[in-house]
Amino acid sequence: MNTIEGGGIKGRRRGLTLIEMVMVVVIIGIMAKVALPNFNINRYRADGAGRLARVILQEAERNAITRQSNVIVSLDVNYNRFRVVQDYNNNDTINTTDLVTWRNMGEGAVFAKPAWTGAVGADSVVPTAAYAGAGLRTVSGLPTIIFRRDGSASTNFYVYITTRASVSTEYREIICAASTGRCDLYKYNGKGWVRMTS
Repeated sequence: MNTIEGGGIKGRRRGLTLIEMVMVVVIIGIMAKVALPNFNINRYRADGAGRLARVILQEAERNAITRQSNVIVSLDVNYNRFRVVQDYNNNDTINTTDLVTWRNMGEGAVFAKPAWTGAVGADSVVPTAAYAGAGLRTVSGLPTIIFRRDGSASTNFYVYITTRASVSTEYREIICAASTGRCDLYKYNGKGWVRMTS
């Protein structure tokens, strides 16, 4: 019922009706259904894991050049981490005076071999392991690449990393060139390998 106060009509103040609230919820639901399938958090986790692994390798190369001593990088596939050793006397073994650090990979990231060919070069066949290199060494029981004081690496090397082995688009590959020690990162898009920017 409307009343007249001060020359105007004052109506009842009302809130949202049930129909208006249902319509808002329906519109939000439609927008979420359209937007959310395009957003895949696992893809970003895989990208982050690949970038972190590449950074660990590149830091090892820079440390070898800066400190003028070899850096031994080993893959611990059982615990999905890297062992990084500053080899102060350049004898390619771990001594008690060498600095040893362990670097974990990104959350949920594992070393895993894909069931298809690698990105480029010698790994253009289906890999037999999650990592490979013609001159790959074993140091203290772990497969190892050594970065030299001149920036080079002990071998051409590649490693595969994923966050979910059952999803092909979450595989990342890091390829290191022996001559320069440069490591490049690739991702699998379901059809082939695409180089990622750094």
